[in-house]
Amino acid sequence: MKKLFNLLFLCLLGTMLVACSNDENFLIRIDVQRVASDDSLEDEDMILDLITLDSIKSLLEEVKWEPEEEPEDAGSEDLIATLFYADEKDKPDELYLYRIWYNFDDTITIISNNEEEGYGKLDEEYADKLKSLLESEL
Repeated sequence: MKKLFNLLFLCLLGTMLVACSNDENFLIRIDVQRVASDDSLEDEDMILDLITLDSIKSLLEEVKWEPEEEPEDAGSEDLIATLFYADEKDKPDELYLYRIWYNFDDTITIISNNEEEGYGKLDEEYADKLKSLLESEL
């Protein structure tokens, strides 16, 4: 019984160590700008609230990315969002630029400068939530 307990303890400890050493980037800030009808950029606003940032990050995980796909020319985007990620104290922030379009079918189209993401769509189930979170600061 003691061997079983020790084995279980070692497995649990190993799982915790792997989880703690995960190389996850943390979203620390988002700068959002609305694009006016004349393609000019309005004043930039920052999202710094940790709960809002976490919610936005979770919603962005629902985007169906197609890195190899080239989007059709859709005109000017509705929003530009710059996401600031940090992973370690000594490393500079990673910046991702998202060009965001609101579609008539209540979905969102995003073009990211991150090569692993590229072009993506967010379905209507999540799009409204993301839109309201991004625009809550505008």
